[in-house]
Parts: sequence; structure tokens; C-alpha cells
Amino acid sequence: MTRTKQITALPIAAAFIGTVVGAGFATGQEILQFFTFYGLKGIIGIGIAAFLFFYFGFSIMRMAREQKADSHRDLVTYTAGPGIGIFLDWFITISFLGVLVVMAAGAGAVAEEQLNLPQLHGSLVIIILAFFTVISGIHNIIRAIGFVVPFLLIAVLGVAIYSILSDPLTGQKLAVLQALEPPLSSNWSLAAVLYVSYNLILAVAILSTLGVEARAKTDLLWGGILGAAGLGIGILAINLAIISNVPQVLAFQVPMAFLASHINPLFAYCYGFILLLEIYTTAVSILYGFVARISYRNNLKRFFWAAVASIGALLAARLGFARVIGTIYPVMGFIGLFFLASILWAQVREYIAGK
Repeated sequence: MTRTKQITALPIAAAFIGTVVGAGFATGQEILQFFTFYGLKGIIGIGIAAFLFFYFGFSIMRMAREQKADSHRDLVTYTAGPGIGIFLDWFITISFLGVLVVMAAGAGAVAEEQLNLPQLHGSLVIIILAFFTVISGIHNIIRAIGFVVPFLLIAVLGVAIYSILSDPLTGQKLAVLQALEPPLSSNWSLAAVLYVSYNLILAVAILSTLGVEARAKTDLLWGGILGAAGLGIGILAINLAIISNVPQVLAFQVPMAFLASHINPLFAYCYGFILLLEIYTTAVSILYGFVARISYRNNLKRFFWAAVASIGALLAARLGFARVIGTIYPVMGFIGLFFLASILWAQVREYIAGK
């Protein structure tokens, strides 16, 4: 693959955001479980998550650039060593397949519940678009994600701001959350770290490529800062919007769609379309990650494995959105902690070596 190194800070930030956002982010369900249930501590957790996204996101891009990584395999081998690196490499690669299934199932759920279309239609459209985007090359992938991300942020922030202004936050609503038991962990800080760890597993393939393809290291730095800031602002906006509509919003699987319906029924329909775009950006990034690792510079294999993964995701998506996401994401979060630890250890080694 030719290294043109023309990617600047804004496309890097957009690709970072577009890789992390997806079915769980835009629906509000991830934010609800990882942050909202913890009340005021959850808001502190959002600040921690934004900082960790920047720190580890920039570290991944910098190390990949210095190692001239062709895929996430080169990065994890460098950070974790050949032994643990092999385990993390294949865990991440298989996780890409699992999350591609989640995206296909999520697209089907949104098509059925928000757009009144058959589940298969939603899954099929997203997977086909992701397939053709991935086989068209990395620069087209980054352009596609960069084009979609502004619409995603505008929609999320628009719904959030309207919800907060129309039904302001109160101490009573926070008290309702304080009385509830968080579904993931009693420790709010652990929940924030887990959120970052599994999302960075999803983003590692794109971030590694961005590191190698970036114009300069300063673009990586500012791309990391802007990307993490965009994620932090989006998470905070969704979190505050959900809190402002407690307790009624807690009964919905797609909290943000419920909030969008308060603005206008037509806007709720439009938000369903936005959800599909968010799912598309994540599907593209993880399908690329899987194909880049398996094919390893072979374009014929790239096409073949992209087709195999796409067809497999469509078939497995029939299991249903909730069942698939409830099985895959928690495991990814805890394994992701080993990946983050390996990055820190690699930085310690670099410091000792005086690099």
C-alpha cells in the first residue's frame, strides 16, 4: 500500500469519532449504562473517559507510525510482546467479526423500530455499503467517515440540547438515579475505563492506519485532542439529556429516539436514519480492521475476506441486537484492559530506553 501521508488533523479527528460512535452510542443505551446510572459521578467518569480516549488514542497512532504498522498485529506485537501479542491480535481480530454482527443486527433493529422497514433491509443496506467502502481503499474509508460525522454530532447535540432546555435537570432526577443499581459495576470509574477499553479495541485498526498515513506527528496530536473532545462533548450531551428525562426515559431501549420523538414525529424518523449512518461508520472501520489483518497486503484476499465477513454478519445478525451486544461487549471491555496495560508498559520501556 502506498504511503501518501496526506491525512491532516481534522480527518483524523473525524475518523476517530466515527469509529467509536455506533449503534450503542447514538441510541443512548451505552451512555445510559456506563455513565448515566452513576449520577454526578458518571459525569466525572465522562471527563476521565475523554482524557483516556485522547491519551491512548494518540499513543496508538504514534506507536503505529513509529513501527510503520501494516495492521493492528504489528502494534500489539510491539506493545505486548510476541506471546501475549498473539493472543491480543487474534482476540481483536475475532472481536471485529463479533461487532460487525452487532452493527448488522443494530441496523436491522433501527430499520424495524424507527423506520418501519423489515430488519433484513436495514442489515443488508449497511453491510453492502460497508463492503464496497472497505474494498475501495483506506482514503475513501476516511473520506466517508469524515463526511458522515458532522451530521451525527449535529443530530445528537440537537436532540440533547432540545431535551435539556425543554425539561431541565433537577436534584430530584439525580436522586432517582442514585436509588438505582448500576447494571455493569458498582464502581463508576471502572465503568468509564471499560467503556474506553472496548471502544479502543474497535478503533485500533483505523487508529493504527491513521498513525502511518498522517501528514505529520502534530496532526496526530491535534487529531487526538479534537477527536477525544468531540467524543467527550457528545457523551456528556447524551448523558445530560437522558438525566433530564428521568425516570420515563429509563423504560426505552433506544433513549435518544424517544427524546427525538418529543421534538417532532418526523424528526424521530430522521433520527432513525442518522442512527443508520452512525452504525455505517463503525461497520466500515471494523470490517476494514478485520480485512486488513487477515488479507495482509493481498488485494484478492481483501475482497474475498470482506465478502465472507459481510455474509457471515448478515446471517448471524438474525440472532437479534440485544442478545448479541449483551454477549460481546462486556468481554471486550475486560480483555481491552490488557491492551491498555500493554500500551502503558510499552511506554515505560521506551522511557527506560531513552526513546
